[in-house]
Amino acid sequence: MDERANKMSGSAMATYADCAGKFQLEITCPPSEGGAAADMGTRIHAYLAGEEITLNDEEQGIADRCEAEYGEILETLDFGAPDHVTVEKRLWYGDIWSGQIDLILHWGDKVLIIDWKTGRVGTGNAAADNIQLRAYAVLVRKNLNIKEAYVAIVQPMAQKYTIAHYDESDLIAAETQIQGIVEAAMHPEAPRTPSPSACKYCRAKAICPEAGGVTSELAVFTPAQVPALSNESIADFLEKADVVEAFIEAIRDEAKTRLLKGEEIAGRKLQAGRTSRSIEDLSGAFERLGIDSDQFLSACKVSVPSLEKIFAASNDMKPKEAKAKLEELLSEVLVTKTGSPIMVRQK
Repeated sequence: MDERANKMSGSAMATYADCAGKFQLEITCPPSEGGAAADMGTRIHAYLAGEEITLNDEEQGIADRCEAEYGEILETLDFGAPDHVTVEKRLWYGDIWSGQIDLILHWGDKVLIIDWKTGRVGTGNAAADNIQLRAYAVLVRKNLNIKEAYVAIVQPMAQKYTIAHYDESDLIAAETQIQGIVEAAMHPEAPRTPSPSACKYCRAKAICPEAGGVTSELAVFTPAQVPALSNESIADFLEKADVVEAFIEAIRDEAKTRLLKGEEIAGRKLQAGRTSRSIEDLSGAFERLGIDSDQFLSACKVSVPSLEKIFAASNDMKPKEAKAKLEELLSEVLVTKTGSPIMVRQK
């Protein structure tokens, strides 16, 4: 059951700012069925919310890193024990829009709002510039009568956490900005403006005429023409390419959905997915195999964040202290790797 009831979402507020017409086109489409990445994110969020759920090794590693960064945030702010904690709470701004907030810690009329991001692609901006968190701060002020808010994005697989502070005047200004975005999106003639950020998770991109138009613009070019393009044209086409990739992904997802329902798509069929294997009980596996311990350990991969968490608990250390001490103790065996350069957007 959709708690939002086809109303605007605080988590999508930044995309409404980028494309005012997105919301009204999206509500004509069925809800997204998600995928493997979304399902993994849901399980990790449930675990972080305190639900009794068993995660696989990859998910547990991400959850541990989230908790480690969360510990660092609490240590940095140093507010002491909160008066109370709110977990996975949906708050409403009237009956117009809402947001389900991962974690709120309360100290009188001051709060800390945490948003978990478990994917490998970051938001691309700091907490101070994050419109989703700004919307959440507005919701918390309206519903909980606060005067001060700290907001933090925890996204350990993509970039280091960041924290932003809103005093009462900041919260009032934020409310004005967010309400401006909402009013523009609710306008009957709200324009649709395709962009990588607006189109990426838009469930209407497969039927959006404007997104389809960008695809048509690129279709007239051949790979042989690319080397002759100017740097300015390359920059322009990179923006368009991101929109087109999102459009193509939506088409493929829709085709797969229809095939799963038993419909026919000319030239396409489904085949069995790849299988994966993992061992959840390492000690049990070691006992059953009866092989040399060094050989067994050579086949095992250690989650460094999980090890840091265990080390901190065993030695009654704070996360930062434990991380530094563990790196010191394991300096000869701890390997840090840096991948090849990746192209990112300039802020």
